[in-house]
Amino acid sequence: MPKFLNFVRDLLLIRRVEFRIAEIPIVAMPALLVNKDLTPLKTQSFWEGVLIFFFLFAFGDMINCLADRDLDAQYKPHLSRAVYNLGVPFVTFQIVLWAVFALALAAHVSWLLHRWQLLALTAIGLALGAAYSVEPFRLKGRGIAQLACLWLIIFVGPMLMIATLFGTWPTLELVAFAMAYGAVQMGIILVNTAEDYPEDREAGVRTVIVALGLSRGIALASALAGAGAAVMLATLATLYWVRGVPLSGTVALLPAAAACLWLTNAIRRLSREVSAAPLDVGIARVKAAAKNVPAWVTVVAWTSFAAVAVLFLYSAKLF
Repeated sequence: MPKFLNFVRDLLLIRRVEFRIAEIPIVAMPALLVNKDLTPLKTQSFWEGVLIFFFLFAFGDMINCLADRDLDAQYKPHLSRAVYNLGVPFVTFQIVLWAVFALALAAHVSWLLHRWQLLALTAIGLALGAAYSVEPFRLKGRGIAQLACLWLIIFVGPMLMIATLFGTWPTLELVAFAMAYGAVQMGIILVNTAEDYPEDREAGVRTVIVALGLSRGIALASALAGAGAAVMLATLATLYWVRGVPLSGTVALLPAAAACLWLTNAIRRLSREVSAAPLDVGIARVKAAAKNVPAWVTVVAWTSFAAVAVLFLYSAKLF
């Protein structure tokens, strides 16, 4: 029995299931933003789309663990051990299988809805997910390309794919929201990336932080978080106004605004501290601040989701 439990544990580890709680809003928010009643959310095609979403994320997590198994042996040993415990061939098999499942489901949904762009978006997501981690592309180590790739495969691409389940092309407001929300979260992710700055530099992994340097990298994180938060909140406020949400309902925007203010102030303060300090002190401050990353990601995700959910409830006349 312990061997079986260890096997299950390792399967979950390489799928990075700890991130799922923050990924649920990524799939839920576009579905709620583009619909004004519950009926489309009860369809088979929508729930198949949700499965595609989670297959894509598991694919990306697994291929990243496989590609980084030796680098992780020093810095994230639990992930490296999980890959080697399961065996490189078996992990590779799972990656291929999950890609096949995602493509098969995407083909079926595309056939059901006569929207073949769903299959194309899924194929592009798989290609970018692989290109992020493996050679010869390894966009993880290509400076600014790392930032653009993550922004697309974690936030913008999945949100547009989910929205496409309900219409031929996503609406302009959904595109604006997805891009802005992705920018906010990428600001947070850059702080997390910056935590590994000395290790990545030593290992020769040219992340966006290594390419820009610690001070400029954190300044970029601050700019992304601030600009993304402003555009995201403005988009939501505009949708509240256009859809006739009463003034009492707009209170739902306040937690999201407070979360964004908390986040942007924290990263802006960190940026000032890092730029004014010697490199070793800056590294220590980034490592201390990075402990807040899980809280930042989760609080911004779920307060944003709450604001979107209230908008949907008013649009669907459920309030």
